[in-house]
Amino acid sequence: MWLAVAAVLFSLIGVFYYLRIVKLMYFDTPHDTSAITTRADTRVIMSANGLAVLALGILPQPLMAVCVHAIGASF
Repeated sequence: MWLAVAAVLFSLIGVFYYLRIVKLMYFDTPHDTSAITTRADTRVIMSANGLAVLALGILPQPLMAVCVHAIGASF
């Protein structure tokens, strides 16, 4: 019984912190309204990362084959 009570209490603490972030993002006015600027190398890296996520999401089989081979080689 005490474990369930502790789980509920810790869940409430977590909900408080996560909902606070959502409230700050969507309902509070921003303190700094200046434009965000990035360097060219950061944009290239982020674009490459986004393309890799897109490619692995659409065609995951090559990565899965490498993972299966690595798991099979370790045993």
